[in-house]
Amino acid sequence: MKKINSLLSILLITTLLAACGTTTGNENANQPDTEIKNAEQTEATGSTPETKEEIKGTLTKSESQNYSVTLMDGFELTGEEPNKDMLFNTENDAQSMRIETFDSSEVNLDETTNNLVEILKASNESGKLVEISDKNQLPNNEGIKEVKGYQIDTPEGMVSGYTFEREGLIVKLTIFDTNENPALDKFVKMAETINKD
Repeated sequence: MKKINSLLSILLITTLLAACGTTTGNENANQPDTEIKNAEQTEATGSTPETKEEIKGTLTKSESQNYSVTLMDGFELTGEEPNKDMLFNTENDAQSMRIETFDSSEVNLDETTNNLVEILKASNESGKLVEISDKNQLPNNEGIKEVKGYQIDTPEGMVSGYTFEREGLIVKLTIFDTNENPALDKFVKMAETINKD
């Protein structure tokens, strides 16, 4: 009986609200939408402002490719060979990130990812390649989509690879890290700032 009374009360309240003036109805209808939009904006940009605030460094343009990246203090970007740059730790050059970029109209992302996987496997033929599922270890920023990440352990340290698309730019990254004082999180944060010029 209580359930029926509750149901009748809800129906009565709904009818009364619908019968009220259109101004009140619209205000009530718009308020949740605004709250939802704010919640969506907070959720959608939740990690983006944090990433941008955490990255303090110098915006640097690649000399051989069509992108810019923000470099943290203690890191440098240099051309390795045509269409390949090396971002490295100046205090420990065994920690580095190879950056390759391609126009998405000319290169297929899946093929680029497959190529990356082969490169990682070649870095340790007896090692086991693992796909990265932890979102905190994947580049995540506004405009970044189709992110794939893989890791393989080597005697020197972890080798990680990422591919993603951002604003018509396909990005392929190979990160060489060390077992002592690993810097993967810093490389991932810098990778999030890669933007097409």
